[in-house]
Amino acid sequence: MSGREIYIETQRVGGSVRVAAVDAATGEEVVFQVPPRTSKAEIDQLALAKLAWKMGRNESSEPDEKRPGTRPGRGISV
Repeated sequence: MSGREIYIETQRVGGSVRVAAVDAATGEEVVFQVPPRTSKAEIDQLALAKLAWKMGRNESSEPDEKRPGTRPGRGISV
């Protein structure tokens, strides 16, 4: 993920900080919460790791196995 443009937004929500990170090239997004005393460097590192994990998972999955999938118990079929 080196050299990629990543947008990171933080917002204080109650007793925690909500973090949203978006990869500019693909539009992939991860959202997570951290304690309010978490440093900017730790937030950036965690956001990059979570985006890399998500993008790696999406590349390795079969095209027919998109989330939420067709397995029982995965969302509501309408």
